[in-house]
Amino acid sequence: MSIVALLATVGLAVKVFQSPTPTMITEDPVIEQEKPLKIAYVNADTLLEKYDFFKKQREAFQKKEKDADASLKAKGRALEKDFMATQEKAQKGLLAPSAMQAEEQRLMAAQQKLVAEQERITKSLLEEDKKIRDELQKAILDRLTEIKKEEGFDFIFSYTAGGQLLAANDSLDITQRVLEILNAKKD
Repeated sequence: MSIVALLATVGLAVKVFQSPTPTMITEDPVIEQEKPLKIAYVNADTLLEKYDFFKKQREAFQKKEKDADASLKAKGRALEKDFMATQEKAQKGLLAPSAMQAEEQRLMAAQQKLVAEQERITKSLLEEDKKIRDELQKAILDRLTEIKKEEGFDFIFSYTAGGQLLAANDSLDITQRVLEILNAKKD
């Protein structure tokens, strides 16, 4: 009995799949062709390396950072020498207890002042770094928006080593054009 049911099922399946499928006839077939996406990319690493304005800003910032670090280290060494000298005087018995207490307070106040200065400088440098990066991003995005409109790009991607865009066709690279526009503008 199960063989008969199996044969009937197979026969029915063959009949269903062999029967002609009804087709709808339309008078004027409308085929919508989608416009292909127009995309490009810029190499972010190259932009950062070769954008003149950003290079100047980065060099000035690095100099300021280096100078601040050298100044803080010099002040730290001076405070350390002062502490060692005071400690030496105390060990030799050259300081009275009240003078020793006054020196301790003076050294602690100098240390707190140095820590506060370090925090102020660090905060200032972080704010300046953020400002430079914001200016960079705005300049690049403004130029990319102009190019996007002029060329009719749908997307402009950012390519960077180790980024999410793993491979790209070199013919889609507009980095050099963007660099020329950026370096020509006086921001």
